[in-house]
Amino acid sequence: SGSLECHLKATYRAMAMMRDLAAGAVIGAGMSSAAMLALLRRYLQKELRPPTLIHAPMEERLVEDQKLLQEVKLLLRDYWPHPLLEFSGYTSTAWSALWASFPALSVPGELDVFTLQDGGTVSLHWGERPAQGSSVQRVALVLPGLNNDSRTSFVQSTMRHLRDEGFHAVALNYRGMAGLEITSPRFGCADSWQDIPEVVQRIESRLPGSELFAVGFSMGAGILLRHLGEQGAKVRFKAAVAIAAPVDFVAVGASLESSLKKRAINFTMVNGVKMFMVKSFLKSPYAEKVDTSRLWRATTLRQLEEASICPLHGYQDGVDYYSQNSPRKTLQKIAIPTLIVNAADDPVVSVSTLPLDDLRQNPRLYVAITRRGGHIGWGSGGLGAAAWTDAMAAHFMAAC
Repeated sequence: SGSLECHLKATYRAMAMMRDLAAGAVIGAGMSSAAMLALLRRYLQKELRPPTLIHAPMEERLVEDQKLLQEVKLLLRDYWPHPLLEFSGYTSTAWSALWASFPALSVPGELDVFTLQDGGTVSLHWGERPAQGSSVQRVALVLPGLNNDSRTSFVQSTMRHLRDEGFHAVALNYRGMAGLEITSPRFGCADSWQDIPEVVQRIESRLPGSELFAVGFSMGAGILLRHLGEQGAKVRFKAAVAIAAPVDFVAVGASLESSLKKRAINFTMVNGVKMFMVKSFLKSPYAEKVDTSRLWRATTLRQLEEASICPLHGYQDGVDYYSQNSPRKTLQKIAIPTLIVNAADDPVVSVSTLPLDDLRQNPRLYVAITRRGGHIGWGSGGLGAAAWTDAMAAHFMAAC
């Protein structure tokens, strides 16, 4: 009987332990479910809010602009941020930077290298070999950002998506990028908007009679906006999209030096530019015209630009370089439908640097500000593209 009693006690203790474990599991599952429901509620209430759309008053718009405005509003409803990769501007920016650091596994198409009037060399990377035909073709020029070229993964992804939407995609490689030899005392930077007219002529010579469109990323978006403003009503593009656009170069430059986090991002970007310079510029005959020791000591973009771009391109200092090339100077002269997409949590191009009052004054501008996305870190948004902005750009241009 003693052994039976011990056995019963042991069984009771085991059952009690199992009961406690089961209760703990139920409580833990309940707490986890409550936490998940709270996060889901926050995601649905805050993160899924449609992007803010900034534009001129409806009464100031032409009839076709009013119709396009309604189309833009419908397109913006399709966006939703990734709950993990777009948790904050820094996480989405880091993810996009990691993705951009790896070249695309497959880089199809044709490379068209040509010389500009001042002796500089650029290239056009066609997604498909341009073939002249009787029907009008839609050509979309893609302008990469700083430290990117046509081989960058997200640039290739954008080109693929544009082709799927019926556009002939072609990306510009600025002077010195994508392995191009530097053949003049200038290299690809924010003043490359001066090269776009010759680039457009080259495209039109390959595909005469085509409808031209353009998509720019980051620095490429700034270059695009400045070109549109300089050309005004003479511009050859029918519509354009500027993604993560630095509209006010002076304000963006100051913002990137305004805090420890911003200076850390600045420092990372500077090192990327230095890697480019080691591969191309410092091997060119024009390297002796810059203070290389000052260049290597640079910890901000402004310092690096003052050591390299300014002496070569004829600017007094970084502020002079920014102010002379800032798209803000010519915003009111943009004469075609232009969509500008920025993220409120972008740590590189802070939303506080956008001159919203200036942007509202031009009825051809449509400014969409998403809550998440960082710097070129938007996810698919439910539209099936590698990035929501790819689908948004294609749909906007197709509606124009």
